[in-house]
Amino acid sequence: MLKGYAMSNRDMKELKKTARFIYSCRRCGICGNKYTGEVPYVCPVREDTPGFDQFYARGKIVIAQGLLEGTIEQTPDLIESLYACTLCGNCMTQCGAIDQDTGGPLVETTKIVEAMRADYFRNHPEWLDAAYHSMLKSTKQYGNPWGVPRTVKGQWAKRLKLRSAKTDPAPVLLYVGCTFAAHRELAARAVKAAAVLQKAGVDFAVLGRDEPCCGSVQRRVGARDDAEAMMQDNIALFNSLGCEEIVTLCAGCHHTIKKEYDDCGGELKPRVHHIVEFLDSLIKAGKLHFTKEVGLKAAYHDPCHLGRHMGIFDPPRNILRSIPGVELKERRATKENTICCGAGGGMRLFEGGGMATRIAARALEEAQQAGADAVVSACPFCEMNLDNASTGLKEPMAVYDLLDLVAESIETELPDS
Repeated sequence: MLKGYAMSNRDMKELKKTARFIYSCRRCGICGNKYTGEVPYVCPVREDTPGFDQFYARGKIVIAQGLLEGTIEQTPDLIESLYACTLCGNCMTQCGAIDQDTGGPLVETTKIVEAMRADYFRNHPEWLDAAYHSMLKSTKQYGNPWGVPRTVKGQWAKRLKLRSAKTDPAPVLLYVGCTFAAHRELAARAVKAAAVLQKAGVDFAVLGRDEPCCGSVQRRVGARDDAEAMMQDNIALFNSLGCEEIVTLCAGCHHTIKKEYDDCGGELKPRVHHIVEFLDSLIKAGKLHFTKEVGLKAAYHDPCHLGRHMGIFDPPRNILRSIPGVELKERRATKENTICCGAGGGMRLFEGGGMATRIAARALEEAQQAGADAVVSACPFCEMNLDNASTGLKEPMAVYDLLDLVAESIETELPDS
């Protein structure tokens, strides 16, 4: 059933073995450092449900084992447990079961959940919530999951009269991503990113209305075939542009393009960086100079796609420490232990986004307890979900993208909106 998607024959054998181990362990809902005070939770979804096995890693692995061995059949009842997962990966971080050969987790829960979703999507798409199908239809019709016309998606770039990567290529391609480009309130971050790169003297171009979706959201919700077709087309496009580097603004786009495009069989030639890595290198090279003081006690929220999945923890903190007047406040659960924002893995579509918002509220409360008056992140999904949750708190918190603070401190000149 799961064969042919995320797992090879060797992986399937390992899954069966480790599933038995996990079943006998019975601790993946409570293990790690939970009771030492360093990690206040293991699974964000488990904290928002009655705690039954199917809602956290151990139960999902046992379900996968049953599907593989034929002792469990695919039914509509299993959909809830498979899609009630942010794919944050904290279960793997906190688990003590380590592969002695690689040093990584003995079993990659997120890949297994994605594989089960892919099976369901291929075999029984009629069982999936209509919200997922609506998102996929929008992608096919408009080239982005938000359902905005391509002309709208490219409007942000017109304000700066940027070079087109198709007609006037450059060494660096600034890949904005659908979420930033499709939302008017978030598009300002794309404008700020371009303005910052211009001020640093970076030779770059953009795709604007022609920028394709990276395929991340489609892959997370189970449309594996659609996602891989998109990825293969994108590899061909990016290679044809002749750029040497791709700088991404979205954490999900970064994780997908840099780590998962290799699974599609094609070779992506340009090097891939997230904007926080790129800005950190510009600061160290003396190409970005902060002049304006920004008075802020900020907690940095590590996006799961950027932190746990890609190991990018220090660059954003280096940037924050470089900005005059910013005091970095680390939460109790930080870096690889960061509380998920709740929006990953398609959770903004699950149950209308209610669970995602409640998870985000806990992340904000942790920041307040650390003495922060604002939360800063580097992912549009984190920003949207944390900002949405903030409105429901007794004491709302300001939520920023790291680009907001960078652009303010280097005093970039931005075009009128």
